[in-house]
Amino acid sequence: MAKIEVVRGADTDWSQDYAANGYRTQGDVRSSRVSPAEFSLWLVRAELADGATIEWPSTHGDESVFVVSGGFDIDGRTCPPEGAAVIEADVAVTGRAVGPTSIVHVGPTDPAQPVDGLNGAPSPDGHGVHVVGPRGTYATTDAEGSDSHYYADSTCPTCRITLLHVGREQPYVSAPHCHSQDELIHLISGSIFLGRQELVPGDTLAIGADVRYGFRGADTGFRFLNYRRDASFQSWPDDRPHRMEGGLANGLEPVMDLIESA
Repeated sequence: MAKIEVVRGADTDWSQDYAANGYRTQGDVRSSRVSPAEFSLWLVRAELADGATIEWPSTHGDESVFVVSGGFDIDGRTCPPEGAAVIEADVAVTGRAVGPTSIVHVGPTDPAQPVDGLNGAPSPDGHGVHVVGPRGTYATTDAEGSDSHYYADSTCPTCRITLLHVGREQPYVSAPHCHSQDELIHLISGSIFLGRQELVPGDTLAIGADVRYGFRGADTGFRFLNYRRDASFQSWPDDRPHRMEGGLANGLEPVMDLIESA
């Protein structure tokens, strides 16, 4: 793929077959893959009727399901709208829609957990499922019109996934920068501009590691998900120092909106 590629949600076909390999479904489920075919990360949108299920295979990487609407019951807990479930590597589990449900499901092409990243190798034991509410684990709590929060920031002892929600309610322009990991950015609402290209809800932006980019938000704001497989550094073209990324590293507050087992 190109160093930066836009995949349009409107151009992807919906299918009754699940758009990621190895997953079994029951009930009325349709999905589409909104990520480049030749990329290290994948993203699937899925719509499930009430009671429909998705069964994880026994071999898979660290993955996450973001609930756009409805509810997703997994491991005895229901993930609400705007929440996310982190399914750690090789955990065999089944998720069930609670009411008509729309999700965004992300994962790595390589199912093996990274072992040589900035935070080292995760523990091979004790893997499970984290269910995180809409406020996330670390969040900005005092910036009016800004809603940045992590659902996972690659610091968990047993997984290395990063899933970040970024939202603005006013005009915003990001400084040109790059990350040391491949990433996917998926628009949930509003729009952003990459040069002359406008990304709208349902679109995905795939960016290779160390590729510099910047974007401009619509005047009315935007919200997107940012997914990476492992911890990363953020860098700028000027003399600012590289910055390790993560909840505490980025100065966010620990809110730990975790949903416990029933």
